[in-house]
Amino acid sequence: MYISFEQLILLLLLAFILFGPEKLPEYAAKLGRLVRKLREASQEVVQQVQLENPLSTPAAKAAADQPAQIPGLIQCQCQRFLAPAFDFCPYCGRRVEKPLDSPAPAPPPYSPAPAAAPAPVKIRGIRALSEKEAPAILTVINDAAQAYRDVIPPDCWQEPYMPMEELRQELAAGVRFWGYLGEDGLLGVMGRQELVDVTLIRHAYVRPEAQRRGLGAKLLAHLRRGVKKPILVGTWAAATWAIGFYEKHGFKLVTRAEKDRLLKTYWTISERQVETSVVLADKRWLASPLAK
Repeated sequence: MYISFEQLILLLLLAFILFGPEKLPEYAAKLGRLVRKLREASQEVVQQVQLENPLSTPAAKAAADQPAQIPGLIQCQCQRFLAPAFDFCPYCGRRVEKPLDSPAPAPPPYSPAPAAAPAPVKIRGIRALSEKEAPAILTVINDAAQAYRDVIPPDCWQEPYMPMEELRQELAAGVRFWGYLGEDGLLGVMGRQELVDVTLIRHAYVRPEAQRRGLGAKLLAHLRRGVKKPILVGTWAAATWAIGFYEKHGFKLVTRAEKDRLLKTYWTISERQVETSVVLADKRWLASPLAK
């Protein structure tokens, strides 16, 4: 409770009129004590209210009016919170003042996507291939023949391993191809060449991603079915996996002298290829009078 100077003068005049000058000092002292007690009581009431309501003080109200900070966001002058990427506030149009000591948010660490597992090769079956499918046949041959790189003599390797012209010459010479087909296309090929007294197995290849699934064995069994004449197979001497494949299916290596004779009789290849190749024969050949 506060009393202005004018109010105090007015009270003194009233006291002077009512009580006279003799008792004026006494009543003035009483009035002073009364005013002091009223002021103390007023302060106690204010303190009690502040204890019960912390926001009642001006400082607390000012602090409460300030919006809370949100980590990672910047506050515009219009009190809106924005992402650091904004240069201008989309609400008020002001330029966003970015703190200099706030580093740009670090990009998330690079995490490569896990490598997808190779899709299983879906197989449909075997059928005869036409000459119109020569490009597909050639693709399988050249893809699978990469296994010969750095295995056969360097002077016998060429890129591509089989040119299209060579394949067309083989087709013209009577080599007929069968293929193992899957939903994604041709998976393997194998040729058969019928000669006067023998049958040759030619150009047997399976795409790398389809190998070790028995496709070569099924192609070989299909091409041997119904053949009456002895069967011969030629391959590189360094291709031990191919030799093992044919030995597993009943073929046997012939002697070196016999190999040279057979390659020069039934194949049209260079002298160098004759030197670096082998021939395997089935039981029918080994039991026939043609074998020496």
